[in-house]
Amino acid sequence: MRDISLRRVAKLTHGQLVCGHRKKHIPLAVSKIGRGSPASITFLSKPIVNELNWLNLFSNHGVNCVMIKAGTRLDPDKWSRAGISIIEVPSLNRAYRELATFYRAQFHIPLVQVIGSSGKTTTKEMIGSVLNENFPTLTSVQNMNSPNGVANCLFNLNNTHRAAVVETGMKAAGIIRISSRMTRPDIGVITSIHSAHLTRLGSIANIIDAKSEILEYLSPQGCLIINWDDPNCRRFPYQKYPGKLLRLGFSEQCDLWASNIRRHKFSTDFTAHTRKLRFNCRINILGRYNVSNALAAIAVGIKLGLTPDVISQGLENFQAVGGRLKVYYQNDGSIIIDDHFNANPDSTRLLVDELIIMAREQPVALVIGDMERPSPDIESYARRVHFKIGRQLAQGEFEHILAIGRWAWEYVRGAVQAGFPPDKISYFKTVQAAENSFVNLLNPGTTVVLKASPYTPLKDLLIENDIIS
Repeated sequence: MRDISLRRVAKLTHGQLVCGHRKKHIPLAVSKIGRGSPASITFLSKPIVNELNWLNLFSNHGVNCVMIKAGTRLDPDKWSRAGISIIEVPSLNRAYRELATFYRAQFHIPLVQVIGSSGKTTTKEMIGSVLNENFPTLTSVQNMNSPNGVANCLFNLNNTHRAAVVETGMKAAGIIRISSRMTRPDIGVITSIHSAHLTRLGSIANIIDAKSEILEYLSPQGCLIINWDDPNCRRFPYQKYPGKLLRLGFSEQCDLWASNIRRHKFSTDFTAHTRKLRFNCRINILGRYNVSNALAAIAVGIKLGLTPDVISQGLENFQAVGGRLKVYYQNDGSIIIDDHFNANPDSTRLLVDELIIMAREQPVALVIGDMERPSPDIESYARRVHFKIGRQLAQGEFEHILAIGRWAWEYVRGAVQAGFPPDKISYFKTVQAAENSFVNLLNPGTTVVLKASPYTPLKDLLIENDIIS
């Protein structure tokens, strides 16, 4: 990566050079706002209590330029004597993202951007696992998919990388646009379009519009990959995209499809098809919907010239991320499948469908928390969707269901009303209150599945029982 002049940094960030020579060139190495070790360009976002402490810290770490928000008081003479320039900007977040946009443009490698209501992180990890079989690939960390998280990922690009896979999230209209402007993707992947943001955006049509912002920056020489089995994905305005459209799903109407899907313990086997190819794959994770995610990884691999053998090996090397159907084998003979990290009603219904089948074949207990935020303004909606999932749960022959959270009583009400045995379902308002009941589920031969959104911290059950740290 070539150095950059302070004049260019100031221009990119809409800032003003407070001290330092505008023609001075510095490394374009940027640290995350407010976190991590300082880099060549560092953002000072915290209140300035002791200016000298910050000055000494940055000087010792080789900082060349500090970015501050307009109105922050620093002594330019002191910083100039230490060899550190100051640039004052209207917005630190915007400045951070503008530098990331410029930084990304220096790398002429294929970039895959993954969007969707659910399955983004798993799909991103599968794509990364496939591509890493053939060349070094940067994959964004965990689910750091906000615009600043995307910027942080891009700053990790280096000259060894031959591809990148970035997950981008959305909480409101305009967010995908901000992230896509930075990533300038060559391949776009849409995993699903569900009602995850319905309470914020008001309608599925608005959610689709917000996600379609990716098309403004998706390379016309690239590829758009869509889950064609998702009816809302079929409503996506792909007709506006001049590049290649690749549809994936479970029927021959698609460009890439899967057949012969079968569960093998806690893995899933399937056969992948295109018009010209047919090959077998295994993913070390449960769920038909995760086969869809795997098809997206296969599509990217094919698009970038990988052979079926390489793609299959990459998928088999994929390991579930913690909190997303991660399997833990316990010394007492029980098995825990941890899917606590994130959920919405649609993704939960998909998992419950899988668990209903599994519970016919082996003992399964389910610990299920709230899917929606505990806000009074969404009470009617939240109660309705949790009650509906409760009725679905009644179809399963579960050893026990442990419902936890503000809205979780609706699981109980729906399940019992639909015929589930009342003595096999329990309700607790908090995770702490449910701990003893959770421990009682851990019996030899029983698979205990945890499913919730962050609003119900089921992770605490695993930490308290030394299952995870």
